[in-house]
Amino acid sequence: MQSIPTHLALCLPEIVSHVISFLDDHQSETTSKYAGRLASMSVNRLWHDCTMRAVWRKVEFDDTKEEVMALQKFASVFSNEYTEQDIFDSSDPTTHDKTKDRPRETAQINQIINTSHVIHIDDHVLNDLSPISHVPMYRTTLQSLSLRKIKYKTIDVPLEKIARHATQLSHLDVYICDYFTNTALSAFLCHRRLTYLSLAGCYRITDEAILKVAETCPLLEHLDMRACGLISDVSVSAIALSCPGLRHLNVGRIRERHRITHKSISLIARHTRAVVLGLAGCDIDDDCMLLLAQLRGSLLERVSVNNCPRLTNATLHAYVQYCPSLSVFEMKECHQVDDWEAVAKLVQRKVLLTLCDQQNMACTAWARRRGHALEVKAPMK
Repeated sequence: MQSIPTHLALCLPEIVSHVISFLDDHQSETTSKYAGRLASMSVNRLWHDCTMRAVWRKVEFDDTKEEVMALQKFASVFSNEYTEQDIFDSSDPTTHDKTKDRPRETAQINQIINTSHVIHIDDHVLNDLSPISHVPMYRTTLQSLSLRKIKYKTIDVPLEKIARHATQLSHLDVYICDYFTNTALSAFLCHRRLTYLSLAGCYRITDEAILKVAETCPLLEHLDMRACGLISDVSVSAIALSCPGLRHLNVGRIRERHRITHKSISLIARHTRAVVLGLAGCDIDDDCMLLLAQLRGSLLERVSVNNCPRLTNATLHAYVQYCPSLSVFEMKECHQVDDWEAVAKLVQRKVLLTLCDQQNMACTAWARRRGHALEVKAPMK
């Protein structure tokens, strides 16, 4: 049977990579996430290599035992360091029941952090990792690494293996991993390429590690340190002075209010390009918020000051006056803010607002007395 020549377009890596990027969009609910990509691996060497680059460009693991084992396998192959040591320890109480014996902070952290949809790693794809000749490709392909709610005490071990060789990693997202420490984070910083760093709920992270972030990540644009109670003005000030391209900062917290104050947030206002700011539970006042509104002005898009009791109507007035691009303003439990006419102006501008029950009742009563129908809408979580 005469073979049909391959069209030139299907021999170009750029075209093949673009085709592969659409494969997952056409999978049904009953089909494996990577079914299309598994088939494309067997076409020829070019398609195999382009597929593997697509698979390993963004890697995510969650808290199931299977995925933690997959993380260990990935780390071993990625680093070319194979070991018999298991990340699981039968004496570790966290391996018995993930809902028991967790550190007390986890329950509180969940109060202020909301999860998004997570794409899981497929074990069939992991099995294709074995050829040693592919390892350099994996190392230069990995751009994004995400971990979700992994509670195993030895999580730093595989992450340090990965970090040493993740030379192109720009996106690191570690979400409520109780045992993620400064040591593992520091290992990712030596390549100086991070632009996105999320450490939400990683309460063991301290100023020491974030000072290293400031030193090694001048291109940082996104920094999420929600519920990282040990972070203070010391490291946030360093970030402000070292990362001028920062656009997203979240230092919201449920305790250790005194650690984040006007001192560091004023520097964020003066020296960065912040458009999204999460300041819930911080020790900030009207002067701090006024400075932010004046300096960031029309560029500010989302601001959260939930549970900041020192704020008054002066803050609200500043954001009505100076921030026309504001789309979200969260002011739950700010009980000195009670100018409902100013709130009504934000509602008319389609700004999404977060209020507590007490605030909602007061706002509704104010509108009713004036014969208004005021519908306050909260942002989607």
